[in-house]
Formats: sequence, structure tokens, C-alpha cells
Amino acid sequence: MPNTSTSYMGLQLRNPIIVASSGLTRSLEKVKECEAAGAGAVVLKSLFEESLANKDFGMKDSLVDHAEAYDYYYARLEKLYGGQEYTDMIREIKANTSIPIIASINCVSTDWWPDYALQMESAGADAIELNIFTTATDLTMDSNKMEELYVEIVSVVKRKVGIPVALKIGPWFSALPHLALEFGHRKLDGLVLFNRFTQPDIDIDAIKLKTSFSFSTGDEVHLPLRWTALMSHYLPYDICATTGVKTSEDVIKLLLAGASSVQVASVLYEKGLGTIGEIVTGLEKWMSEKGFESIADFKGKLNFHAAASPAHYLRAQFMEKISEVE
Repeated sequence: MPNTSTSYMGLQLRNPIIVASSGLTRSLEKVKECEAAGAGAVVLKSLFEESLANKDFGMKDSLVDHAEAYDYYYARLEKLYGGQEYTDMIREIKANTSIPIIASINCVSTDWWPDYALQMESAGADAIELNIFTTATDLTMDSNKMEELYVEIVSVVKRKVGIPVALKIGPWFSALPHLALEFGHRKLDGLVLFNRFTQPDIDIDAIKLKTSFSFSTGDEVHLPLRWTALMSHYLPYDICATTGVKTSEDVIKLLLAGASSVQVASVLYEKGLGTIGEIVTGLEKWMSEKGFESIADFKGKLNFHAAASPAHYLRAQFMEKISEVE
């Protein structure tokens, strides 16, 4: 039987299938279900900075005549201790599971990443995934400043914690390879390609804003496939590919492109956690047919650096394909 184990950020996974941060990983019960289904690791549902504004910490009555003081101390305490429930969950999950547990932080400001990360490390998380999505609405913020923000977040968190740190980003960068290499200079351990965000929408009957979200489709796998292949051969850290991963074939393609692991979520919502076992079985079958004993035998075999026809990853094939359609 082929060995499907892999290493991601120095963590040993029994297979490359990681359940992405989602409702599927929001509690001990859910994580145990993922483990029983065969997941190699899980990324816990993100701790959102905006969600920490629900606790009073026993101050309201004592500071009722000092509204400004209450607002100030409340803001400080919610940042420092608002994640207590999350860290308690990490401890409970680590005590009752055996697969790697990756904590996830989704922040909107730069001040609190290190504190949250340190709390998660202290709680026993095996690694941390920084989930960043910020929109440039300030006309004075150019692309360089935006990239510097990402680099600084990685730098300050890496200086604070000793466990591996991954960064989950979207695809909207003008020079992604350069930025990805900068992350390496800051000792990043893993890059997750790519995040998939909710999108704004408008309810034209109520004339108000709403959000829109749908599960990924199989066609979306080609974007992380391209960038994984283009960058995996020179980055000094691991790539985890995600978005559009539905089948064992998708996983095999991403591993051939150079990914160390993959994250799945949409397909598990659509077809159930049993899909994990089906994907792993399909991977084992393919490896047996091709004579590969381990993932290391074929990982990156078709990345941009190693492929016999790397132009397929570039725009050079654009006109050829358009001509076929026409």
C-alpha cells in the first residue's frame, strides 16, 4: 500500500487532506468527526477580531458613571481576553484528538495578531494560519503599502511564536511571486493558495446591502494549480492549495504541481465527510498504478521548473485555446 503521509510546515500528516477553516471545524465534536473520517489535519474555524465585542468582563456596573473609561478598558480587555473561549477549545481538542490542529486568526487590525497567536500557541495549537483579507479603500495606500502590511503581519507574528505559521491569502496581487519570496525572508512556514471570500450583493427589493456566498466549483481549482506550479520550486516553505478541490484527481494534480497539502471544505458540505476517505482511496489507487511509493516520489514533478512544457502555465497557450473554441 502506498504511503500517503506528507509533511506540511514540519507537521507530519497521515495524508495531505486538511479540512479548511469552516463550520466543519468549529468544535471538539466536529473536529473528532473530521479525524474519524480520515483527515490529515484540520484548521479550526477562525477567531474573528470583530466577533470579540460581546463580553462585558464585569465592568459595566462598576464604571457606570464613567462611560469613557468603560469604553477604553472594555476595548483593551476584549482584545486581551476575548479569545479565552477559543483557546479553551484548542486545549480541549488537543486533549482529545491526535491529528495536527492548526488555529486560525482573522484580524482587521495589525495590533493584535501577536497576542492572539501567542495565546493559541500557549493553548497547544500545532500551528497557526493567518487569514488576511483587507480591502484598499484609502486612496493613499498603494500596492507597495498593501504588500508591506502583509509582510509586517508575518514578521511580527513569527517573532512572537515558535510554532509554524501559515498565511492564507487571496489571488489579487500584481506580483505574487515577489511577495511570496518576501514572506520567505520573514521565515513564513506555509502559504495557502487561495482564500475564497464572501462577496457583496444588493437586495434591489429592500434596497439594502447583503452578502453572497456559494460553494466553490471544480473549475476554480485551476487558479491555485497555476500559482502552485509557478512558485513551488523556489519558495523556501510549503504551499497548501485550496479552492475548487473536489476529487482525488484534483489532489493529485496539485501535488504534481508542488503542493505539500490541500484544504477542502465545499465538497464536504456538499457530499459529506465520507468524501475524505474517497479522495485518499483514489490517491492510493493512482499511486499504485503509477508505481509511486510515497508522495515525495511525485510531488512537484510537473511544476513550472520541472515540467517538459512549462508554457502551459503561462499566457502562451491563450491564443491556441481561443482558436480551438472559435
